[in-house]
Amino acid sequence: MTIIVLYQTIIKLLKYTSIYFVLLFISVLSCKNDIKPSQKLTIQENKQIVIDADSNDIRIYNNIIDYSIKNKLSNKTLPEIEISIAKYLIGTPYVAHTLEKEGEEKLVINLREMDCTTFVENVIAISTCIYNKTIGFSDLSKVLTKIRYKNGVINKYPSRLHYFTEWLTDNERMNLISIISNSFAKDNFDSKVNFMSTHPVYYKQLKNKRFLEKIVYIEKKISKAKLKYIPKEKIHLFENKIQNGDIIAITTSINGLDIAHVGLAIIIEGRLHLFHESFSQKQVVISKEPLEDYLENFKKKNGIIVARLNTK
Repeated sequence: MTIIVLYQTIIKLLKYTSIYFVLLFISVLSCKNDIKPSQKLTIQENKQIVIDADSNDIRIYNNIIDYSIKNKLSNKTLPEIEISIAKYLIGTPYVAHTLEKEGEEKLVINLREMDCTTFVENVIAISTCIYNKTIGFSDLSKVLTKIRYKNGVINKYPSRLHYFTEWLTDNERMNLISIISNSFAKDNFDSKVNFMSTHPVYYKQLKNKRFLEKIVYIEKKISKAKLKYIPKEKIHLFENKIQNGDIIAITTSINGLDIAHVGLAIIIEGRLHLFHESFSQKQVVISKEPLEDYLENFKKKNGIIVARLNTK
Protein backbone atom coordinates (compact mmCIF):
# COMPACT_ATOMS: atom_id res chain seq x y z
CA MET A 1 0.00 0.00 0.00
CA THR A 2 1.49 3.35 -0.95
CA ILE A 3 1.61 6.33 1.40
CA ILE A 4 -0.96 8.13 -0.80
CA VAL A 5 -3.40 5.25 -0.52
CA LEU A 6 -2.73 5.11 3.22
CA TYR A 7 -3.75 8.72 3.74
CA GLN A 8 -6.77 8.34 1.45
CA THR A 9 -7.89 5.47 3.62
CA ILE A 10 -7.34 7.56 6.76
CA ILE A 11 -9.51 10.36 5.38
CA LYS A 12 -12.31 7.91 4.71
CA LEU A 13 -11.98 6.46 8.19
CA LEU A 14 -12.18 9.90 9.78
CA LYS A 15 -15.70 10.25 8.42
CA TYR A 16 -16.97 7.09 10.06
CA THR A 17 -15.02 6.30 13.19
CA SER A 18 -13.34 7.81 16.22
CA ILE A 19 -9.78 9.08 16.29
CA TYR A 20 -8.88 6.21 18.63
CA PHE A 21 -9.51 3.54 15.99
CA VAL A 22 -7.94 5.68 13.28
CA LEU A 23 -4.77 5.92 15.30
CA LEU A 24 -4.79 2.19 15.97
CA PHE A 25 -5.18 1.64 12.23
CA ILE A 26 -2.19 3.89 11.55
CA SER A 27 -0.14 2.10 14.21
CA VAL A 28 -0.70 -1.27 12.53
CA LEU A 29 -0.10 -0.04 8.98
CA SER A 30 3.05 1.87 9.90
CA CYS A 31 4.91 -1.43 10.31
CA LYS A 32 4.01 -2.38 6.74
CA ASN A 33 4.81 0.96 5.15
CA ASP A 34 8.19 1.78 6.69
CA ILE A 35 6.80 4.80 8.55
CA LYS A 36 9.52 5.62 11.03
CA PRO A 37 8.59 5.57 14.74
CA SER A 38 9.49 9.27 15.03
CA GLN A 39 7.20 10.34 12.18
CA LYS A 40 4.41 12.58 13.48
CA LEU A 41 0.79 11.87 12.60
CA THR A 42 -1.50 14.85 12.85
CA ILE A 43 -5.20 14.09 13.05
CA GLN A 44 -8.09 16.51 13.43
CA GLU A 45 -11.07 15.46 15.52
CA ASN A 46 -14.39 17.22 14.97
CA LYS A 47 -12.45 20.14 13.45
CA GLN A 48 -11.55 21.26 16.96
CA ILE A 49 -8.62 19.31 18.37
CA VAL A 50 -5.55 18.81 16.21
CA ILE A 51 -3.44 16.02 17.69
CA ASP A 52 0.27 15.49 17.14
CA ALA A 53 1.07 11.94 18.24
CA ASP A 54 3.63 9.31 17.37
CA SER A 55 2.52 5.75 16.62
CA ASN A 56 4.63 4.68 19.59
CA ASP A 57 2.66 7.01 21.86
CA ILE A 58 -0.50 5.13 20.94
CA ARG A 59 1.25 1.82 21.61
CA ILE A 60 2.45 3.04 25.02
CA TYR A 61 -1.02 4.28 25.90
CA ASN A 62 -2.59 0.96 24.88
CA ASN A 63 -0.02 -0.87 27.01
CA ILE A 64 -0.88 1.36 29.99
CA ILE A 65 -4.58 0.64 29.53
CA ASP A 66 -3.86 -3.09 29.31
CA TYR A 67 -1.86 -2.76 32.53
CA SER A 68 -4.72 -0.88 34.21
CA ILE A 69 -7.25 -3.53 33.18
CA LYS A 70 -5.02 -6.37 34.35
CA ASN A 71 -4.53 -4.68 37.73
CA LYS A 72 -8.15 -3.48 38.01
CA LEU A 73 -7.06 0.11 38.52
CA SER A 74 -10.52 1.46 37.70
CA ASN A 75 -11.71 -0.01 41.00
CA LYS A 76 -9.12 1.96 42.97
CA THR A 77 -9.20 5.52 44.29
CA LEU A 78 -7.91 8.31 42.07
CA PRO A 79 -4.74 8.83 44.17
CA GLU A 80 -4.01 5.09 43.98
CA ILE A 81 -4.42 5.19 40.20
CA GLU A 82 -2.10 8.21 39.93
CA ILE A 83 0.69 6.47 41.83
CA SER A 84 0.25 3.27 39.80
CA ILE A 85 0.51 5.16 36.50
CA ALA A 86 3.46 7.20 37.73
CA LYS A 87 5.25 3.98 38.71
CA TYR A 88 4.53 2.56 35.26
CA LEU A 89 6.33 5.58 33.79
CA ILE A 90 9.46 5.27 35.94
CA GLY A 91 12.50 5.49 33.68
CA THR A 92 10.76 7.52 30.96
CA PRO A 93 13.47 9.84 29.53
CA TYR A 94 13.55 13.54 30.33
CA VAL A 95 13.30 15.72 27.21
CA ALA A 96 12.52 19.44 27.35
CA HIS A 97 10.33 21.47 24.98
CA THR A 98 8.34 18.52 23.59
CA LEU A 99 5.29 20.78 23.19
CA GLU A 100 7.09 23.34 21.04
CA LYS A 101 6.14 22.65 17.44
CA GLU A 102 6.29 24.66 14.24
CA GLY A 103 3.09 26.10 12.81
CA GLU A 104 -0.33 26.25 14.41
CA GLU A 105 -0.75 25.19 18.02
CA LYS A 106 -1.84 21.57 18.33
CA LEU A 107 -2.30 19.06 21.13
CA VAL A 108 0.97 17.19 21.52
CA ILE A 109 0.65 13.76 23.13
CA ASN A 110 4.12 12.42 23.83
CA LEU A 111 4.37 9.44 26.17
CA ARG A 112 7.87 8.47 25.03
CA GLU A 113 9.68 11.43 26.58
CA MET A 114 8.57 14.17 28.98
CA ASP A 115 9.57 17.14 31.05
CA CYS A 116 8.36 17.69 34.60
CA THR A 117 5.12 19.40 33.57
CA THR A 118 4.11 16.97 30.84
CA PHE A 119 4.85 14.07 33.21
CA VAL A 120 2.34 15.48 35.70
CA GLU A 121 -0.17 16.24 32.94
CA ASN A 122 0.12 12.77 31.42
CA VAL A 123 -0.29 11.02 34.76
CA ILE A 124 -3.31 13.16 35.64
CA ALA A 125 -4.95 12.71 32.23
CA ILE A 126 -4.41 8.94 32.03
CA SER A 127 -5.50 8.46 35.65
CA THR A 128 -8.64 10.53 35.08
CA CYS A 129 -9.54 8.44 32.03
CA ILE A 130 -9.11 5.20 33.97
CA TYR A 131 -11.02 6.51 36.99
CA ASN A 132 -13.93 7.66 34.80
CA LYS A 133 -13.78 4.45 32.72
CA THR A 134 -13.41 6.45 29.48
CA ILE A 135 -10.20 5.02 28.12
CA GLY A 136 -10.16 5.77 24.38
CA PHE A 137 -7.27 7.75 22.94
CA SER A 138 -9.78 10.47 22.06
CA ASP A 139 -10.78 10.59 25.74
CA LEU A 140 -7.15 11.12 26.68
CA SER A 141 -6.89 13.96 24.16
CA LYS A 142 -9.95 15.69 25.61
CA VAL A 143 -8.64 15.53 29.17
CA LEU A 144 -5.18 16.77 28.18
CA THR A 145 -6.72 19.65 26.24
CA LYS A 146 -8.88 20.59 29.19
CA ILE A 147 -6.02 20.73 31.69
CA ARG A 148 -3.32 22.18 29.41
CA TYR A 149 -5.19 25.09 27.79
CA LYS A 150 -7.04 28.08 29.19
CA ASN A 151 -10.73 27.27 29.56
CA GLY A 152 -9.90 23.88 28.03
CA VAL A 153 -9.77 25.35 24.52
CA ILE A 154 -6.84 25.44 22.09
CA ASN A 155 -6.73 28.94 20.63
CA LYS A 156 -3.19 29.41 19.34
CA TYR A 157 0.04 29.52 21.34
CA PRO A 158 -0.98 32.02 24.08
CA SER A 159 -3.92 29.83 25.09
CA ARG A 160 -1.56 27.22 26.52
CA LEU A 161 -1.10 27.53 30.29
CA HIS A 162 2.60 28.37 30.15
CA TYR A 163 3.02 29.50 33.77
CA PHE A 164 2.18 26.81 36.30
CA THR A 165 0.43 29.16 38.72
CA GLU A 166 -1.99 29.95 35.89
CA TRP A 167 -2.27 26.20 35.24
CA LEU A 168 -3.28 25.78 38.88
CA THR A 169 -5.75 28.65 39.07
CA ASP A 170 -7.36 27.85 35.70
CA ASN A 171 -7.84 24.19 36.57
CA GLU A 172 -9.22 25.11 39.98
CA ARG A 173 -11.66 27.54 38.37
CA MET A 174 -12.91 24.67 36.20
CA ASN A 175 -13.26 22.57 39.38
CA LEU A 176 -10.74 20.00 38.17
CA ILE A 177 -8.38 20.55 41.11
CA SER A 178 -8.28 22.26 44.49
CA ILE A 179 -5.22 24.26 45.55
CA ILE A 180 -5.25 22.77 49.03
CA SER A 181 -2.21 24.67 50.33
CA ASN A 182 -4.32 27.85 50.19
CA SER A 183 -6.40 26.41 53.02
CA PHE A 184 -3.57 25.74 55.48
CA ALA A 185 -0.37 27.51 54.40
CA LYS A 186 0.31 30.81 56.16
CA ASP A 187 2.82 32.50 53.85
CA ASN A 188 1.76 34.69 50.92
CA PHE A 189 3.22 33.74 47.55
CA ASP A 190 4.54 36.43 45.22
CA SER A 191 3.09 35.34 41.89
CA LYS A 192 4.61 38.17 39.86
CA VAL A 193 5.76 36.80 36.50
CA ASN A 194 7.30 38.34 33.38
CA PHE A 195 10.01 35.90 32.33
CA MET A 196 8.51 35.01 28.96
CA SER A 197 7.93 38.57 27.84
CA THR A 198 11.35 39.73 29.03
CA HIS A 199 13.14 36.74 27.46
CA PRO A 200 11.23 36.21 24.18
CA VAL A 201 14.38 34.90 22.49
CA TYR A 202 13.86 31.64 24.42
CA TYR A 203 10.39 31.16 22.90
CA LYS A 204 10.36 30.92 19.11
CA GLN A 205 6.61 31.47 18.94
CA LEU A 206 7.07 34.90 20.53
CA LYS A 207 8.56 36.21 17.32
CA ASN A 208 4.90 36.84 16.62
CA LYS A 209 4.32 40.31 18.15
CA ARG A 210 0.63 39.64 18.73
CA PHE A 211 1.48 36.54 20.72
CA LEU A 212 4.02 38.54 22.74
CA GLU A 213 1.44 41.23 23.51
CA LYS A 214 -1.00 38.56 24.64
CA ILE A 215 1.61 36.97 26.91
CA VAL A 216 2.28 40.36 28.52
CA TYR A 217 -1.44 40.70 29.24
CA ILE A 218 -1.58 37.17 30.67
CA GLU A 219 1.46 37.82 32.88
CA LYS A 220 -0.16 40.90 34.40
CA LYS A 221 -3.25 38.88 35.21
CA ILE A 222 -1.27 36.02 36.74
CA SER A 223 0.70 38.48 38.88
CA LYS A 224 -2.52 39.50 40.64
CA ALA A 225 -3.26 35.98 41.87
CA LYS A 226 -3.53 35.53 45.64
CA LEU A 227 -1.88 32.27 46.61
CA LYS A 228 -0.32 30.77 49.71
CA TYR A 229 2.80 28.62 49.75
CA ILE A 230 4.79 26.51 52.17
CA PRO A 231 8.43 27.66 52.60
CA LYS A 232 10.71 24.68 52.21
CA GLU A 233 11.93 24.83 55.82
CA LYS A 234 8.30 24.44 56.99
CA ILE A 235 7.27 21.49 54.83
CA HIS A 236 7.59 19.01 57.72
CA LEU A 237 4.89 20.96 59.57
CA PHE A 238 2.32 20.23 56.85
CA GLU A 239 3.27 16.78 55.56
CA ASN A 240 0.28 15.24 57.33
CA LYS A 241 -2.05 17.34 55.12
CA ILE A 242 -0.54 16.05 51.88
CA GLN A 243 -1.43 12.69 50.32
CA ASN A 244 -0.29 10.40 47.52
CA GLY A 245 -0.92 11.87 44.08
CA ASP A 246 -1.15 15.50 45.17
CA ILE A 247 0.41 17.94 42.71
CA ILE A 248 3.59 19.54 44.08
CA ALA A 249 4.59 22.85 42.46
CA ILE A 250 8.02 23.95 43.61
CA THR A 251 8.26 27.73 43.86
CA THR A 252 11.34 29.73 42.91
CA SER A 253 13.05 32.99 43.77
CA ILE A 254 14.25 33.45 40.18
CA ASN A 255 13.09 36.88 39.04
CA GLY A 256 10.04 36.75 36.77
CA LEU A 257 9.28 33.06 37.35
CA ASP A 258 6.76 31.41 39.64
CA ILE A 259 7.39 27.66 39.56
CA ALA A 260 10.74 25.98 38.93
CA HIS A 261 9.68 22.33 38.98
CA VAL A 262 6.59 20.15 39.42
CA GLY A 263 5.91 16.58 40.45
CA LEU A 264 3.57 14.39 42.45
CA ALA A 265 3.50 13.59 46.14
CA ILE A 266 4.31 10.08 47.30
CA ILE A 267 4.39 9.12 50.96
CA ILE A 268 7.16 6.71 51.93
CA GLU A 269 7.45 5.54 55.55
CA GLY A 270 5.42 8.50 56.69
CA ARG A 271 7.50 11.12 54.88
CA LEU A 272 6.68 13.19 51.80
CA HIS A 273 8.82 12.38 48.76
CA LEU A 274 8.72 13.76 45.22
CA PHE A 275 7.67 11.62 42.24
CA HIS A 276 8.95 13.55 39.23
CA GLU A 277 10.64 13.74 35.85
CA SER A 278 14.14 14.62 37.02
CA PHE A 279 16.29 17.00 34.97
CA SER A 280 19.49 15.88 36.71
CA GLN A 281 18.77 12.14 36.44
CA LYS A 282 17.16 12.50 32.99
CA GLN A 283 14.25 10.18 33.78
CA VAL A 284 11.16 9.69 35.93
CA VAL A 285 12.23 8.87 39.50
CA ILE A 286 11.17 9.04 43.13
CA SER A 287 13.38 11.26 45.25
CA LYS A 288 15.57 9.19 47.60
CA GLU A 289 15.25 11.73 50.37
CA PRO A 290 12.10 13.41 51.72
CA LEU A 291 11.04 16.49 49.77
CA GLU A 292 12.18 18.93 52.46
CA ASP A 293 15.68 17.43 52.41
CA TYR A 294 15.66 17.28 48.60
CA LEU A 295 14.96 21.01 48.36
CA GLU A 296 17.91 21.86 50.61
CA ASN A 297 20.12 21.14 47.60
CA PHE A 298 18.54 23.98 45.57
CA LYS A 299 19.08 27.53 46.77
CA LYS A 300 16.53 29.15 44.45
CA LYS A 301 13.78 26.59 45.03
CA ASN A 302 12.15 28.08 48.08
CA GLY A 303 8.89 26.28 48.79
CA ILE A 304 5.85 24.44 47.46
CA ILE A 305 2.24 24.95 46.42
CA VAL A 306 0.05 21.85 46.71
CA ALA A 307 -3.03 20.92 44.69
CA ARG A 308 -5.30 17.88 44.59
CA LEU A 309 -7.43 16.38 41.83
CA ASN A 310 -11.14 16.64 42.46
CA THR A 311 -13.32 13.57 42.11
CA LYS A 312 -16.81 13.97 40.71
